[in-house]
Amino acid sequence: MDTEQLYTYLERSITERHLAGDKAQLAKLQTTCGVVMAAANDAGAAALAKRFQILAARAANLAEKLTDKGAR
Repeated sequence: MDTEQLYTYLERSITERHLAGDKAQLAKLQTTCGVVMAAANDAGAAALAKRFQILAARAANLAEKLTDKGAR
């Protein structure tokens, strides 16, 4: 598995968990993206780290949208 396959998998998983309304799994996926981002930073791959940072933020934003929906 390469980083592009991992990115694609995580991206798809985030979308699926959002559609399923699964905030807990979105939080786990956000953490996972953060760990991969940190690993990429440590490896000196700044562009790759940024991609995973954006993906982590997407997971967080979608989880927040689910929270906002539930509050209505």
